[in-house]
Amino acid sequence: MMTEGDFKEIVTSIRKSDVYENHSNWEARGLNPSDKSIIEILRSSTIGFLQKLEEINESSESSDVKLVMISDMVDELPWFELDTEEKEFLADVLAPAIKAAGFTHGPSFKNPQIKFT
Repeated sequence: MMTEGDFKEIVTSIRKSDVYENHSNWEARGLNPSDKSIIEILRSSTIGFLQKLEEINESSESSDVKLVMISDMVDELPWFELDTEEKEFLADVLAPAIKAAGFTHGPSFKNPQIKFT
């Protein structure tokens, strides 16, 4: 079971990473790096999502309410601005933080982009 320290460590690691900016991460996925404007969308979406996720994780809301809030945040990500590979990349980057917060599935977790392994 993940601890609060694990959650913070994972969020900090994602936030500080150059996952989108480092071309080798794209190449490892068999992709050419996306344009700088798309990388900026991925980066800003990730940072904003992680900030909100931290706030939700620290809140006193019930797990059910938190799950709905996280699901809504996932739905609000800029999916329509990204191609399929970029969507998968974003989802793969965010999934560990969501999982570390203790949420991997649920009836209100309706966005199929995020997959947990």
